[in-house]
Amino acid sequence: MLGGGLAGMTTALRLAEAGHAVTLIERRPYLGGRAYSFVDNETGAQVDNGQHVFLSCCTAYAQLLNDVGTLERTFLQQRLRVEVRAPNGERGVLSGLPLPAPLHLLPSFFRYPHIGWRDKLRAAPALLRIHRERNRDRLELSAISFADWLCQHGQSRHAIANFWDLIVLPSLNDSSKNVSASMGFMLFQVAFLRNAHGANVGYAKSGLSNVMGEPIAARLRELGATLMLGRSVDHLTISKGDRTALATEIVLADGQTVEADYYVSSLPPDAMLGLLPQRWRNNPALAPAATHTWAPIVNLHIWYDRPVADFDFVAFVDSPVQWVFNRTRIAGLTGPGDYLTVSLSGAWHHWPQTKDQLRELFLPELERLLPLAKGAQVERFVVVKEQRATFQSLPGASENRLAARTPIANLVLAGDWTDTGWPATMESAVRSGNTAAATIQGNDS
Repeated sequence: MLGGGLAGMTTALRLAEAGHAVTLIERRPYLGGRAYSFVDNETGAQVDNGQHVFLSCCTAYAQLLNDVGTLERTFLQQRLRVEVRAPNGERGVLSGLPLPAPLHLLPSFFRYPHIGWRDKLRAAPALLRIHRERNRDRLELSAISFADWLCQHGQSRHAIANFWDLIVLPSLNDSSKNVSASMGFMLFQVAFLRNAHGANVGYAKSGLSNVMGEPIAARLRELGATLMLGRSVDHLTISKGDRTALATEIVLADGQTVEADYYVSSLPPDAMLGLLPQRWRNNPALAPAATHTWAPIVNLHIWYDRPVADFDFVAFVDSPVQWVFNRTRIAGLTGPGDYLTVSLSGAWHHWPQTKDQLRELFLPELERLLPLAKGAQVERFVVVKEQRATFQSLPGASENRLAARTPIANLVLAGDWTDTGWPATMESAVRSGNTAAATIQGNDS
């Protein structure tokens, strides 16, 4: 098993639960991949590398946490409620009512103050079209951007910015102008339009490593799995069998070799290809993985000397600030001040900015948005950047999402970038791990 991110952990756990002997190799000294936490030396707080949110529709992810006994370390809304604020102080709420989908959203949508009545009346038939679409992967939708489709169906730039992208940007780590219409349809159908509880918001109450990496590592060890942490892989040896190609060994950077009946790569696509001989990198069934492009996320962790936020989390429109999470409330910290996380998705503009530049931009903006922050002292300001946080769901790029099975008979792929039908989310990673494990067990049966 190559890679200890969420996909690799899931694959390893499912195989170990089924009685397979599992060896997991991870270059970092801990499991978790792009979902981990660390202790900030100055404050002693657990800091997540990013504010990872899940929704009620993320059933595979919730099942994984339940299986390792950490679902109780998360919070999940019983009914959708997202407060959206503007710099002028105007507040709106997108929330669900005890009505069947999609009617559960209509009352709050028509009261939503950040787009006008003309935009709302034009949005309603667009949402109905999305709801009724039965083949969202057809070429007419996969080949164009969601923004182009929205414009073709009467949506203004203001409506896209203050309603559609309010949902698309944090969910897909990209704006609707870069996301395929197919993936935009998938998001709205699964989360909002076909299940009255699909978009209920959930998040970890403690550090991500405490919810995923550490307990899954402990469970794997209980099941007898071997964890080779802090070890790098040099290459995968492929030989030609009598009828088909087979992987025969993993060669580590220090020269040690590991042999297995099956090999699973849950590495990023370019890293996976880099382990293979050149002829296999060029194989038509594998080469499309090299065409993935990536979107960054920037997270700002800010400690104030006093309470400044009257919410658990809130979204903002008409501001460079996108979403703010009050970690003091979420994690049940004692204070005396507030620890806030500002989550910036699709953050190409902010990625190259220095810590000082980000501080100069966002601290005054937070004072504008949060009146209680005026005059408060900032005791700590930490920036965490993930340059390759998620793959982009670009129009016309679905062919680069590979199946679990490969032309190499005993090499199986996992990872959120594989063909799960989901965007780059924790749910996609877990689903890929479940599929990889089921593929191996199906081959053995």
